[in-house]
Amino acid sequence: MPRCQFCHQDLLFRNSHIVPEFLYDGLYNANHQMIGIHGRGSKGRKVLHKGIRERLFCEACEQHFNEHFEKPCRESWVQSCPLLDPWFTEDVRWIKVDYAPFKLFHLSVLFRAGVSSLPTFAEVSLGPHQERMRRMLLSRDPGRGEQYPIFGHAVVHHETRRVVRIVSKAQASRFGGRRCYGIMYGGAQWWVCVASDTNHDFQELALRVDGSMPFAAIAWNEVSVLQEARSALRNATA
Repeated sequence: MPRCQFCHQDLLFRNSHIVPEFLYDGLYNANHQMIGIHGRGSKGRKVLHKGIRERLFCEACEQHFNEHFEKPCRESWVQSCPLLDPWFTEDVRWIKVDYAPFKLFHLSVLFRAGVSSLPTFAEVSLGPHQERMRRMLLSRDPGRGEQYPIFGHAVVHHETRRVVRIVSKAQASRFGGRRCYGIMYGGAQWWVCVASDTNHDFQELALRVDGSMPFAAIAWNEVSVLQEARSALRNATA
């Protein structure tokens, strides 16, 4: 029997979300359907009834993620809704959250993406950071501010200036010469720096240990991962 990717026990798996299901709320139509863009075949898209899932974790570990990371994030980010419309790209707003559960939530999403075998998260390769994050998540230790710093920016429509709520594939990039990974969800594009040394450039914009974080906005047509999806869809249907 394959082992759970979190507790490493030989237990039955659940069909686990990589990005939690509550972050897909608002993306479904009246029939609880949404479009997933993959760029393959004649249409380049697929109708989805649930967010992207894979058999990775046991029931106990799913509950660990839910109780300690997902519920606090849903309350502080989705229900409290700090991303208010309209948001102009020249505006910088300071957002206040609870540092430990908020940071651990984003690390949990990246950890899940790292152990996933799905093409959507193929760019995430954490190496030794995978085990370090696993231990942090098990012990619910968010680490110091400079350890796996979290940075985010709102994504807004270039004309209406309203926040765009989309779940994207993962992408790898570099900030200040250090490796970072980004995924869009919850109206923002989130980046985690996984460098072993301190990334001072990244930290200027990152979540602080007091829970404060400067938040700017970027127009959706300047977000590379969204333009890649748009191009893939256009090429598939051409």
